[in-house]
Amino acid sequence: MSERMFRSCGQTTPFEDVRRTRLRALWLRMSLVLLMLFALGQNSQGQENCYSTTPINRECPRFREEVDWMDFLARRNSVDYPIDLIFVGDSITHGWDTLGESVWDQYYGTRLAFNFGISGDQTGHVLWRLENAPMNRIKPKMAVVMIGTNNPSEPADTALGIKKVVTVLKEKYPEIKILLLEVFPRGQAADSDVRKRVQAINESLRKECSDMADVTMMNLDSVFVDENGQIPGTLMHDYLHPTTAGYELWAKAIEPEIEKVLGPIPADPPECHGQQRETGRFNAKNEIFKSGSKVDVLMIGDSITHYWEREGVPVWNELFKDVSAINLGTGWDRTEDVIWRLEHYDFSKVDPKAAFLLIGVNNSLTSTPVNIAKGNRKICQILHEKFPNMKIYVQNVIPWGEGDLNGQNEVRRRINEEIVKAVDGLEHVQLLDLSGCFLTAEGKLDTNAYLPDLVHLTQEGYERWKNAIQKYVDEIK
Repeated sequence: MSERMFRSCGQTTPFEDVRRTRLRALWLRMSLVLLMLFALGQNSQGQENCYSTTPINRECPRFREEVDWMDFLARRNSVDYPIDLIFVGDSITHGWDTLGESVWDQYYGTRLAFNFGISGDQTGHVLWRLENAPMNRIKPKMAVVMIGTNNPSEPADTALGIKKVVTVLKEKYPEIKILLLEVFPRGQAADSDVRKRVQAINESLRKECSDMADVTMMNLDSVFVDENGQIPGTLMHDYLHPTTAGYELWAKAIEPEIEKVLGPIPADPPECHGQQRETGRFNAKNEIFKSGSKVDVLMIGDSITHYWEREGVPVWNELFKDVSAINLGTGWDRTEDVIWRLEHYDFSKVDPKAAFLLIGVNNSLTSTPVNIAKGNRKICQILHEKFPNMKIYVQNVIPWGEGDLNGQNEVRRRINEEIVKAVDGLEHVQLLDLSGCFLTAEGKLDTNAYLPDLVHLTQEGYERWKNAIQKYVDEIK
Protein backbone atom coordinates (compact mmCIF):
# COMPACT_ATOMS: atom_id res chain seq x y z
CA MET A 1 0.00 0.00 0.00
CA SER A 2 1.36 3.42 -1.00
CA GLU A 3 1.79 6.34 1.35
CA ARG A 4 -1.10 8.13 -0.45
CA MET A 5 -3.38 5.14 0.12
CA PHE A 6 -2.65 5.12 3.86
CA ARG A 7 -3.68 8.78 4.03
CA SER A 8 -6.80 8.28 2.02
CA CYS A 9 -7.90 5.67 4.50
CA GLY A 10 -7.23 8.02 7.45
CA GLN A 11 -4.24 5.97 8.61
CA THR A 12 -0.62 7.00 9.19
CA THR A 13 2.04 5.66 6.94
CA PRO A 14 4.97 3.55 8.24
CA PHE A 15 7.19 6.44 7.24
CA GLU A 16 5.22 8.86 9.46
CA ASP A 17 5.33 6.40 12.34
CA VAL A 18 9.08 6.24 12.06
CA ARG A 19 9.40 10.03 11.88
CA ARG A 20 7.09 10.49 14.85
CA THR A 21 9.00 7.93 16.88
CA ARG A 22 12.24 9.64 16.09
CA LEU A 23 10.78 13.07 16.87
CA ARG A 24 9.44 11.80 20.22
CA ALA A 25 12.87 10.37 21.08
CA LEU A 26 14.57 13.59 20.05
CA TRP A 27 12.10 15.66 22.08
CA LEU A 28 12.64 13.41 25.10
CA ARG A 29 16.40 13.81 24.85
CA MET A 30 16.08 17.59 24.47
CA SER A 31 13.74 17.75 27.45
CA LEU A 32 16.17 15.82 29.59
CA VAL A 33 18.99 18.15 28.57
CA LEU A 34 16.87 21.22 29.32
CA LEU A 35 15.91 19.79 32.69
CA MET A 36 19.56 19.14 33.52
CA LEU A 37 20.56 22.65 32.44
CA PHE A 38 17.70 24.11 34.46
CA ALA A 39 18.76 22.11 37.51
CA LEU A 40 22.34 23.21 37.12
CA GLY A 41 21.19 26.78 36.70
CA GLN A 42 19.07 26.54 39.79
CA ASN A 43 21.99 25.07 41.74
CA SER A 44 24.34 27.79 40.50
CA GLN A 45 21.73 30.43 41.22
CA GLY A 46 21.27 28.96 44.66
CA GLN A 47 24.95 29.32 45.36
CA GLU A 48 25.46 32.75 43.81
CA ASN A 49 22.13 34.49 44.35
CA CYS A 50 20.59 32.91 47.42
CA TYR A 51 19.45 35.13 50.26
CA SER A 52 22.62 34.75 52.31
CA THR A 53 24.96 35.60 49.42
CA THR A 54 23.04 38.70 48.35
CA PRO A 55 24.36 42.06 49.68
CA ILE A 56 21.73 43.81 51.79
CA ASN A 57 21.91 47.54 52.51
CA ARG A 58 21.80 48.12 56.26
CA GLU A 59 22.94 51.64 57.10
CA CYS A 60 23.48 52.22 60.81
CA PRO A 61 25.45 54.71 62.95
CA ARG A 62 28.23 52.25 63.72
CA PHE A 63 28.83 51.55 60.03
CA ARG A 64 28.97 55.27 59.32
CA GLU A 65 31.49 55.65 62.16
CA GLU A 66 33.68 52.95 60.60
CA VAL A 67 33.50 54.64 57.19
CA ASP A 68 34.35 58.01 58.72
CA TRP A 69 37.26 56.36 60.53
CA MET A 70 38.68 54.98 57.29
CA ASP A 71 38.19 58.29 55.51
CA PHE A 72 39.90 60.09 58.38
CA LEU A 73 42.89 57.80 58.05
CA ALA A 74 42.99 58.45 54.32
CA ARG A 75 43.06 62.22 54.89
CA ARG A 76 45.88 62.13 57.41
CA ASN A 77 48.05 59.51 55.71
CA SER A 78 49.68 59.54 52.32
CA VAL A 79 49.74 55.74 52.46
CA ASP A 80 47.24 53.18 53.68
CA TYR A 81 46.91 53.10 57.44
CA PRO A 82 48.60 50.00 58.82
CA ILE A 83 45.96 47.57 60.04
CA ASP A 84 47.22 44.04 60.64
CA LEU A 85 44.15 42.37 62.11
CA ILE A 86 40.45 42.82 61.36
CA PHE A 87 37.53 41.14 63.13
CA VAL A 88 34.37 40.67 61.01
CA GLY A 89 31.04 39.66 62.49
CA ASP A 90 27.81 40.59 64.24
CA SER A 91 26.96 41.57 67.84
CA ILE A 92 29.14 38.78 69.22
CA THR A 93 32.15 40.42 67.58
CA HIS A 94 30.80 43.90 68.24
CA GLY A 95 30.87 42.99 71.94
CA TRP A 96 34.67 43.24 72.02
CA ASP A 97 33.94 46.96 72.46
CA THR A 98 31.84 46.43 75.59
CA LEU A 99 32.06 43.32 77.76
CA GLY A 100 35.18 42.24 75.89
CA GLU A 101 36.96 45.61 76.03
CA SER A 102 39.47 44.76 78.75
CA VAL A 103 40.34 41.48 77.00
CA TRP A 104 40.67 43.28 73.66
CA ASP A 105 43.09 45.73 75.25
CA GLN A 106 45.16 42.85 76.59
CA TYR A 107 45.33 40.78 73.40
CA TYR A 108 44.83 43.29 70.60
CA GLY A 109 45.44 46.70 72.15
CA THR A 110 49.12 46.61 71.22
CA ARG A 111 48.41 45.19 67.78
CA LEU A 112 47.10 47.15 64.82
CA ALA A 113 43.60 45.70 65.17
CA PHE A 114 40.20 46.87 63.91
CA ASN A 115 36.78 45.63 65.05
CA PHE A 116 34.35 45.56 62.12
CA GLY A 117 31.62 43.67 63.98
CA ILE A 118 28.15 45.27 63.90
CA SER A 119 25.19 44.12 66.00
CA GLY A 120 22.36 42.49 64.10
CA ASP A 121 24.36 41.78 60.98
CA GLN A 122 23.70 38.83 58.71
CA THR A 123 26.02 37.63 55.96
CA GLY A 124 24.24 39.80 53.40
CA HIS A 125 24.83 42.90 55.52
CA VAL A 126 28.52 42.09 55.85
CA LEU A 127 28.78 41.64 52.08
CA TRP A 128 27.15 45.01 51.52
CA ARG A 129 29.50 46.66 54.00
CA LEU A 130 32.57 45.14 52.36
CA GLU A 131 31.43 46.66 49.07
CA ASN A 132 30.39 50.05 50.43
CA ALA A 133 33.04 50.84 53.05
CA PRO A 134 36.41 52.19 51.85
CA MET A 135 38.09 48.87 52.53
CA ASN A 136 40.92 49.94 50.22
CA ARG A 137 42.07 52.29 52.99
CA ILE A 138 43.34 49.35 55.02
CA LYS A 139 45.39 46.27 54.15
CA PRO A 140 44.94 43.69 56.92
CA LYS A 141 47.27 40.73 57.08
CA MET A 142 44.71 38.61 58.92
CA ALA A 143 40.95 38.46 59.42
CA VAL A 144 38.95 36.69 62.12
CA VAL A 145 35.48 35.95 60.72
CA MET A 146 32.45 34.75 62.70
CA ILE A 147 29.06 35.48 61.16
CA GLY A 148 25.80 33.68 60.45
CA THR A 149 23.88 33.27 63.70
CA ASN A 150 21.38 36.00 62.68
CA ASN A 151 20.64 34.57 59.22
CA PRO A 152 16.99 33.46 58.88
CA SER A 153 17.69 31.18 55.91
CA GLU A 154 18.33 27.45 55.77
CA PRO A 155 21.65 26.22 57.26
CA ALA A 156 23.13 25.31 53.87
CA ASP A 157 22.16 28.71 52.50
CA THR A 158 23.74 30.43 55.52
CA ALA A 159 26.95 28.48 55.00
CA LEU A 160 27.10 29.74 51.41
CA GLY A 161 26.76 33.29 52.71
CA ILE A 162 29.65 32.78 55.12
CA LYS A 163 31.74 31.32 52.30
CA LYS A 164 30.91 34.37 50.18
CA VAL A 165 32.15 36.71 52.93
CA VAL A 166 35.44 34.80 53.05
CA THR A 167 35.69 34.87 49.25
CA VAL A 168 35.17 38.63 49.09
CA LEU A 169 37.82 39.23 51.75
CA LYS A 170 40.26 37.08 49.79
CA GLU A 171 39.48 39.01 46.62
CA LYS A 172 40.07 42.35 48.32
CA TYR A 173 43.22 41.23 50.12
CA PRO A 174 44.96 38.47 48.10
CA GLU A 175 47.67 37.98 50.75
CA ILE A 176 45.33 37.81 53.76
CA LYS A 177 45.15 34.85 56.12
CA ILE A 178 41.66 34.13 57.39
CA LEU A 179 40.72 32.48 60.66
CA LEU A 180 37.15 31.32 60.03
CA LEU A 181 35.34 30.52 63.26
CA GLU A 182 32.37 28.22 63.07
CA VAL A 183 29.18 29.82 64.36
CA PHE A 184 29.28 29.86 68.16
CA PRO A 185 26.89 27.56 70.02
CA ARG A 186 23.75 29.21 71.35
CA GLY A 187 20.87 28.16 73.56
CA GLN A 188 21.47 26.76 77.01
CA ALA A 189 20.51 23.14 76.35
CA ALA A 190 22.37 20.81 74.03
CA ASP A 191 19.13 19.55 72.44
CA SER A 192 17.56 22.96 71.87
CA ASP A 193 16.34 23.74 68.35
CA VAL A 194 18.60 26.77 68.05
CA ARG A 195 21.65 24.69 69.04
CA LYS A 196 20.78 22.08 66.43
CA ARG A 197 20.36 24.77 63.80
CA VAL A 198 23.83 26.17 64.52
CA GLN A 199 25.30 22.68 64.31
CA ALA A 200 23.66 22.20 60.91
CA ILE A 201 25.13 25.50 59.69
CA ASN A 202 28.59 24.43 60.80
CA GLU A 203 28.27 21.02 59.15
CA SER A 204 27.50 22.75 55.85
CA LEU A 205 30.25 25.29 56.43
CA ARG A 206 32.88 22.56 56.76
CA LYS A 207 31.82 21.12 53.41
CA GLU A 208 32.06 24.53 51.76
CA CYS A 209 35.21 26.03 53.29
CA SER A 210 37.48 23.35 54.73
CA ASP A 211 39.62 23.20 51.57
CA MET A 212 39.89 26.95 50.89
CA ALA A 213 43.45 28.23 50.56
CA ASP A 214 44.78 30.47 53.37
CA VAL A 215 41.67 29.76 55.45
CA THR A 216 41.90 28.07 58.83
CA MET A 217 38.65 26.85 60.37
CA MET A 218 38.12 26.54 64.12
CA ASN A 219 35.25 25.24 66.21
CA LEU A 220 35.08 26.77 69.69
CA ASP A 221 32.21 24.69 71.09
CA SER A 222 34.53 23.22 73.72
CA VAL A 223 35.29 26.74 74.94
CA PHE A 224 31.67 27.63 75.68
CA VAL A 225 29.99 24.26 76.34
CA ASP A 226 30.47 22.21 79.50
CA GLU A 227 30.70 18.45 79.85
CA ASN A 228 26.89 18.19 79.96
CA GLY A 229 26.52 20.01 76.67
CA GLN A 230 25.15 23.13 78.34
CA ILE A 231 26.39 26.73 78.02
CA PRO A 232 27.16 28.21 81.45
CA GLY A 233 25.69 31.63 82.11
CA THR A 234 29.11 32.70 83.37
CA LEU A 235 30.44 32.41 79.81
CA MET A 236 27.38 33.58 77.86
CA HIS A 237 25.00 35.66 79.93
CA ASP A 238 22.11 35.14 77.47
CA TYR A 239 23.44 31.88 76.01
CA LEU A 240 24.45 33.80 72.89
CA HIS A 241 26.76 36.72 73.74
CA PRO A 242 29.97 36.10 75.69
CA THR A 243 30.64 37.60 79.09
CA THR A 244 34.02 39.10 79.88
CA ALA A 245 35.12 35.61 80.95
CA GLY A 246 33.83 34.27 77.64
CA TYR A 247 35.84 36.79 75.67
CA GLU A 248 38.91 35.85 77.70
CA LEU A 249 38.52 32.18 76.70
CA TRP A 250 37.82 33.16 73.10
CA ALA A 251 41.03 35.24 72.92
CA LYS A 252 43.12 32.49 74.48
CA ALA A 253 41.73 29.90 72.09
CA ILE A 254 42.57 31.79 68.90
CA GLU A 255 45.84 33.40 70.04
CA PRO A 256 48.07 30.56 68.74
CA GLU A 257 46.61 31.02 65.25
CA ILE A 258 47.05 34.79 65.40
CA GLU A 259 50.65 34.41 66.56
CA LYS A 260 51.39 32.26 63.51
CA VAL A 261 50.61 35.26 61.31
CA LEU A 262 51.38 38.33 63.45
CA GLY A 263 53.83 37.03 66.02
CA PRO A 264 53.59 37.42 69.82
CA ILE A 265 51.66 40.25 71.45
CA PRO A 266 53.85 43.40 71.31
CA ALA A 267 54.85 44.91 74.64
CA ASP A 268 53.87 48.47 73.66
CA PRO A 269 50.87 49.71 71.66
CA PRO A 270 51.23 51.42 68.26
CA GLU A 271 50.69 54.75 70.00
CA CYS A 272 54.17 54.36 71.54
CA HIS A 273 55.99 53.65 68.28
CA GLY A 274 57.04 56.42 65.96
CA GLN A 275 55.14 56.54 62.70
CA GLN A 276 56.76 58.44 59.87
CA ARG A 277 54.60 61.25 58.65
CA GLU A 278 57.06 63.65 57.17
CA THR A 279 55.63 66.94 55.93
CA GLY A 280 56.96 70.26 54.70
CA ARG A 281 56.12 71.63 58.11
CA PHE A 282 58.43 69.12 59.78
CA ASN A 283 61.26 70.09 57.46
CA ALA A 284 60.73 73.81 58.04
CA LYS A 285 60.81 73.43 61.83
CA ASN A 286 63.86 71.19 61.62
CA GLU A 287 65.74 73.88 59.69
CA ILE A 288 65.19 76.25 62.62
CA PHE A 289 66.76 73.71 64.97
CA LYS A 290 69.66 73.12 62.61
CA SER A 291 70.37 76.86 62.44
CA GLY A 292 71.07 76.98 66.17
CA SER A 293 68.43 79.65 66.81
CA LYS A 294 67.58 80.23 70.46
CA VAL A 295 64.70 78.00 71.56
CA ASP A 296 63.34 78.24 75.11
CA VAL A 297 59.97 76.54 74.72
CA LEU A 298 58.63 73.66 72.63
CA MET A 299 54.87 73.68 71.99
CA ILE A 300 53.97 70.12 70.96
CA GLY A 301 50.64 68.77 69.71
CA ASP A 302 48.22 68.45 66.82
CA SER A 303 46.13 71.03 64.94
CA ILE A 304 44.90 72.62 68.18
CA THR A 305 48.50 73.58 68.94
CA HIS A 306 49.25 74.18 65.24
CA TYR A 307 46.55 76.88 65.10
CA TRP A 308 48.45 79.11 67.48
CA GLU A 309 49.78 80.18 64.08
CA ARG A 310 46.29 81.00 62.83
CA GLU A 311 43.56 82.19 65.22
CA GLY A 312 46.10 82.33 68.04
CA VAL A 313 48.80 84.52 66.44
CA PRO A 314 48.26 87.73 68.44
CA VAL A 315 47.93 85.73 71.68
CA TRP A 316 51.12 83.77 70.89
CA ASN A 317 53.04 86.99 70.36
CA GLU A 318 51.91 88.27 73.73
CA LEU A 319 52.55 85.01 75.58
CA PHE A 320 56.08 84.58 74.26
CA LYS A 321 57.19 88.18 73.96
CA ASP A 322 60.05 87.61 76.42
CA VAL A 323 61.03 84.02 75.56
CA SER A 324 61.73 82.16 72.34
CA ALA A 325 59.17 79.46 71.50
CA ILE A 326 58.72 77.18 68.52
CA ASN A 327 55.38 75.68 67.54
CA LEU A 328 55.76 71.98 66.68
CA GLY A 329 52.02 71.31 66.54
CA THR A 330 50.97 69.63 63.29
CA GLY A 331 47.44 69.05 62.04
CA TRP A 332 46.20 65.41 62.18
CA ASP A 333 49.08 64.35 64.44
CA ARG A 334 48.70 61.47 66.89
CA THR A 335 51.05 60.39 69.65
CA GLU A 336 52.98 58.11 67.29
CA ASP A 337 53.52 60.97 64.84
CA VAL A 338 54.87 63.20 67.60
CA ILE A 339 57.22 60.42 68.68
CA TRP A 340 58.60 60.07 65.15
CA ARG A 341 59.16 63.83 64.90
CA LEU A 342 60.97 63.99 68.24
CA GLU A 343 63.16 61.08 67.15
CA HIS A 344 64.06 62.81 63.86
CA TYR A 345 64.40 66.50 64.69
CA ASP A 346 68.01 67.67 64.85
CA PHE A 347 68.15 68.97 68.44
CA SER A 348 71.93 69.07 68.60
CA LYS A 349 72.15 72.88 68.68
CA VAL A 350 69.24 73.72 70.99
CA ASP A 351 68.56 73.34 74.70
CA PRO A 352 64.94 74.26 75.48
CA LYS A 353 63.94 74.88 79.07
CA ALA A 354 60.28 73.79 78.85
CA ALA A 355 57.87 71.81 76.70
CA PHE A 356 54.06 72.02 76.67
CA LEU A 357 52.43 68.83 75.37
CA LEU A 358 48.79 68.50 74.27
CA ILE A 359 48.06 65.39 72.19
CA GLY A 360 45.40 62.68 71.93
CA VAL A 361 42.25 64.02 70.25
CA ASN A 362 43.09 62.41 66.90
CA ASN A 363 44.04 59.17 68.65
CA SER A 364 40.59 59.03 70.23
CA LEU A 365 39.05 58.03 66.91
CA THR A 366 40.91 54.73 66.80
CA SER A 367 42.72 54.17 70.10
CA THR A 368 41.83 53.27 73.65
CA PRO A 369 42.30 55.73 76.53
CA VAL A 370 45.00 53.48 77.99
CA ASN A 371 46.99 53.48 74.76
CA ILE A 372 46.65 57.24 74.33
CA ALA A 373 47.98 57.71 77.85
CA LYS A 374 50.88 55.35 77.16
CA GLY A 375 51.68 57.42 74.10
CA ASN A 376 51.79 60.57 76.22
CA ARG A 377 54.10 58.83 78.68
CA LYS A 378 56.43 57.71 75.89
CA ILE A 379 56.67 61.27 74.56
CA CYS A 380 57.61 62.52 78.04
CA GLN A 381 60.29 59.86 78.34
CA ILE A 382 61.81 60.83 74.98
CA LEU A 383 61.79 64.51 75.87
CA HIS A 384 63.46 63.84 79.21
CA GLU A 385 66.08 61.64 77.58
CA LYS A 386 66.93 64.36 75.07
CA PHE A 387 66.76 67.27 77.53
CA PRO A 388 67.32 65.99 81.09
CA ASN A 389 66.89 69.42 82.72
CA MET A 390 63.82 70.48 80.76
CA LYS A 391 60.47 70.94 82.50
CA ILE A 392 57.66 69.05 80.76
CA TYR A 393 54.07 70.25 81.15
CA VAL A 394 51.51 67.66 80.09
CA GLN A 395 48.22 69.37 79.36
CA ASN A 396 45.16 67.18 79.55
CA VAL A 397 43.02 66.68 76.45
CA ILE A 398 40.78 69.74 76.29
CA PRO A 399 36.99 69.57 75.76
CA TRP A 400 35.80 69.06 72.18
CA GLY A 401 32.78 68.13 70.11
CA GLU A 402 29.07 67.70 70.58
CA GLY A 403 29.57 65.40 73.54
CA ASP A 404 31.27 68.08 75.57
CA LEU A 405 28.74 70.63 74.33
CA ASN A 406 26.28 68.62 76.42
CA GLY A 407 28.76 68.00 79.21
CA GLN A 408 28.90 64.27 78.45
CA ASN A 409 32.22 63.49 76.77
CA GLU A 410 33.01 60.24 78.53
CA VAL A 411 35.90 59.50 76.15
CA ARG A 412 37.76 62.65 77.15
CA ARG A 413 37.21 61.95 80.83
CA ARG A 414 38.67 58.44 80.51
CA ILE A 415 41.64 59.61 78.44
CA ASN A 416 42.55 62.21 81.00
CA GLU A 417 42.18 59.79 83.90
CA GLU A 418 44.60 57.42 82.17
CA ILE A 419 47.06 60.22 81.38
CA VAL A 420 47.18 61.12 85.07
CA LYS A 421 48.12 57.55 85.94
CA ALA A 422 50.54 57.13 83.04
CA VAL A 423 52.76 60.13 83.80
CA ASP A 424 52.63 59.81 87.57
CA GLY A 425 56.12 59.64 88.99
CA LEU A 426 57.90 60.76 85.82
CA GLU A 427 60.76 63.13 86.59
CA HIS A 428 60.38 66.78 85.53
CA VAL A 429 56.75 66.24 84.46
CA GLN A 430 53.86 68.39 85.72
CA LEU A 431 50.22 67.89 84.80
CA LEU A 432 48.11 70.90 83.82
CA ASP A 433 44.32 70.62 83.76
CA LEU A 434 43.05 73.07 81.13
CA SER A 435 39.45 71.86 81.06
CA GLY A 436 38.08 74.66 83.18
CA CYS A 437 39.33 77.24 80.69
CA PHE A 438 36.88 76.05 78.07
CA LEU A 439 33.79 75.10 80.09
CA THR A 440 30.87 77.10 81.39
CA ALA A 441 29.94 77.28 85.06
CA GLU A 442 27.55 74.39 84.37
CA GLY A 443 30.42 72.24 83.15
CA LYS A 444 29.46 72.39 79.49
CA LEU A 445 31.61 73.39 76.54
CA ASP A 446 31.75 77.18 76.14
CA THR A 447 31.18 77.80 72.43
CA ASN A 448 32.69 81.29 72.67
CA ALA A 449 36.10 79.63 72.87
CA TYR A 450 35.55 77.38 69.84
CA LEU A 451 35.23 77.54 66.10
CA PRO A 452 32.04 76.02 64.65
CA ASP A 453 33.68 72.56 64.49
CA LEU A 454 33.80 72.57 68.32
CA VAL A 455 37.37 71.26 68.19
CA HIS A 456 39.59 74.18 67.25
CA LEU A 457 39.83 77.37 69.24
CA THR A 458 38.90 80.96 68.50
CA GLN A 459 41.21 83.81 69.46
CA GLU A 460 39.29 83.98 72.73
CA GLY A 461 40.00 80.29 73.28
CA TYR A 462 43.73 80.88 72.82
CA GLU A 463 43.52 83.81 75.20
CA ARG A 464 42.11 81.49 77.86
CA TRP A 465 44.84 78.94 77.16
CA LYS A 466 47.46 81.67 77.46
CA ASN A 467 46.08 82.76 80.84
CA ALA A 468 46.26 79.16 82.11
CA ILE A 469 49.96 78.67 81.29
CA GLN A 470 51.28 82.23 81.59
CA LYS A 471 52.82 81.72 85.03
CA TYR A 472 54.75 78.66 83.84
CA VAL A 473 56.11 80.59 80.87
CA ASP A 474 57.10 83.45 83.17
CA GLU A 475 59.24 81.05 85.21
CA ILE A 476 61.40 80.46 82.14
CA LYS A 477 62.51 84.09 81.79
